[in-house]
Amino acid sequence: MNQTRKGTQAVARALGLLKLISQAHPQGIGIAELADAAQLDRATAYRLASSLVEFGLAQRDDSRQYRLGVEAMQLGLASMRSAPIVERLRPVMRRLARRTEDTVFLVVRNGDYGHCLHYEEGPYPVKTLVLQVGGMRVLGVGSAGMTLLATLADDEIEGLYQRHYDEFQSRGLSLSTLKRHVNETRRQGYSNTAGLVANEVSGVGMRFELPTGSQGAISIAAIRSRMQPERKRWIASILADELCADGCAPAAMR
Repeated sequence: MNQTRKGTQAVARALGLLKLISQAHPQGIGIAELADAAQLDRATAYRLASSLVEFGLAQRDDSRQYRLGVEAMQLGLASMRSAPIVERLRPVMRRLARRTEDTVFLVVRNGDYGHCLHYEEGPYPVKTLVLQVGGMRVLGVGSAGMTLLATLADDEIEGLYQRHYDEFQSRGLSLSTLKRHVNETRRQGYSNTAGLVANEVSGVGMRFELPTGSQGAISIAAIRSRMQPERKRWIASILADELCADGCAPAAMR
């Protein structure tokens, strides 16, 4: 077999593994199962999977489970910056930004992360650009991520917390605190956060179903002095009204 054919075969096998890893995301898949599914010996599967990890297309956790890496997620969602959902919700976001005068974010779930597709700035002079377009943040950090996290089963939340333990700990979020926020979000039907991303920033987020069956959320962030309880309830109310008017009815929590 010449070198060109060997190289082509290696690429095809690596892409095949990446597809299998994506199908097992976010639960993860072990190397033995990965090798069996790809019909490769374990040594070859491990070598190819390690190459995917090296380039950030896959990640391997402490329990030796493979999941999609951040680079793969970035590639997969790069085209969504001009996706139909952005164009569809842009008028909704602009109305919300105008009515609230604050910053409105559109975030979609990608495995363990929330990925920002678009934001609209309101006219209020103090801006809260806590997430840039293309930015990713683990679910549960921020109002959009919290409302997306609240749709997961309790055991899935515990697994996610363990996978991103350092990230949650750096923000002072214990598992019990995270669960308290989740339960409050489920009870209210929207997230109500403060200080999870930045000390002086507070937000409200609401989740909805995308036509593809995946999940998205719209959140509104402002400085904490503007986000008193009564105003947050008002923001949640107009968020629900706007989403319903657009046909993206807020999805029920667990």
